[in-house]
Amino acid sequence: MKKTLLILLSIFLCWSVHTGQQMSEPVMVSDTPPDSSKWAQVAFGPDGKAHVIWVEDWHDAAGADIHYASYDGKAWEGPVDLTNSRNKDAARPYICTSKQGGIFVAYDQEDSCYLVEYDPDQEKWLSPFRVSPAGYGGHEPAVAADPDGNVYVMWFAKVGSRAYTRSRIDGIWEDVKKMSGNRRSTQVGIAAGNDGRVWGIWREKQSNGEYKIYYRRRKKGTDWTAPTKINWGGASQTHPHITVGPDNVPVVTYADWDTGYPPEIFLCTIDEDENPREKIFPGALQHYSRIAIDPDGNKHVAWQFGPGERGRGIRYLNNIGGEWNDPVTLPNSQGGPKLPGISSDEGGNVAVVWSASISGRDKEVWFSSLYPIVPLNPPINMAINITVKNLKGTPEIDYDLSWEPNPENDESRTKGYNIYKRENEGEWELLLSVNKSTHTASFSFTGAETRVQFGIATVSTYDTQGQIAIFGID
Repeated sequence: MKKTLLILLSIFLCWSVHTGQQMSEPVMVSDTPPDSSKWAQVAFGPDGKAHVIWVEDWHDAAGADIHYASYDGKAWEGPVDLTNSRNKDAARPYICTSKQGGIFVAYDQEDSCYLVEYDPDQEKWLSPFRVSPAGYGGHEPAVAADPDGNVYVMWFAKVGSRAYTRSRIDGIWEDVKKMSGNRRSTQVGIAAGNDGRVWGIWREKQSNGEYKIYYRRRKKGTDWTAPTKINWGGASQTHPHITVGPDNVPVVTYADWDTGYPPEIFLCTIDEDENPREKIFPGALQHYSRIAIDPDGNKHVAWQFGPGERGRGIRYLNNIGGEWNDPVTLPNSQGGPKLPGISSDEGGNVAVVWSASISGRDKEVWFSSLYPIVPLNPPINMAINITVKNLKGTPEIDYDLSWEPNPENDESRTKGYNIYKRENEGEWELLLSVNKSTHTASFSFTGAETRVQFGIATVSTYDTQGQIAIFGID
């Protein structure tokens, strides 16, 4: 069945004044009648591009696939079918990116957790990898990547109701680790901070029947700490989501649900002392709050309101300006949404995605962002001049590089450039970092036995970088 992506980019030209909570008019990402797009999630890459995933439920076949599309501020690219298994159900995907440009998508298929990733060095999606062995389940997975590109996946088992995690450190998968205790445990989350600490959460049933959220943390070279409750307050804590702020302190959002009362939306800051919690929205019929924190420490929360399977809209709320602003209902979110996705990039932008129906159609994926998408494009007019000296002895090769700033970049967001070198098909090695006013660089090396390439990437004021462009390749 033919898939198209509606590129209604003119809609992005109608930006509201940034008053602390204005999101762009939504753009439809998927247009797939008579199929159904659902469970959308979003993550920004280090270059500022937005990456969106969702489940495409094939009505003319038994299965469902994970689809992916990206947005660079000008056009959508995709969709790409990441699973391509229309005879099997792929469900509840979660997406994260790494500082190295990797994209990681975890999902549940036939009660096992799988991971499919985009390798920026090979510039392609790799084959799905089964993370959870037989018997360990794979429901509602989450994935995070630390600053070194190590990958941490978490999920829970529907049978037995235990929370598990598995990590890939320095390219090697560790054994599966049980995170929860021996009581019923569900609904997990995982996030990594810039300091290398990784935080895993889940909800676990107590003796009085209520659920409380627990957390454990680790670094790549350590084991997980002992399970700890985030906070004893309230009644049942449900549908948690976690992120880590620029201060490396994690914040969890969840609904506090007391029997006979509508759920309230809370945040809990894991300072590992008081772990204070804050109610940000009073009781209502609402579910699935999700949180992102921008580089200035502002918190952005989105959640569904209405019945769980027949939602009436997506609410968005932030505390830009120091206090919580009034929540807004995002347009085109009234048609039975369930779970929003939210992400913040290193430049302060925030995006929200969801799936909803309009005009009697099946669910489609919608995208809205706080500011325009402005990626870190590589420089233009890149040139390399090579001079070989001392041909009768040990050859000495001079490389003179030059480039010009890309006019499509946001100059106020640009810090400078990283210059790389690689030999043959090896890894890129950082040679030099220069400020944005520098547009030339020279290097000299002896020997001519290996093939040498030079690359350059634009660096933001938040020390993230865009894609590496290679000198001498158009």
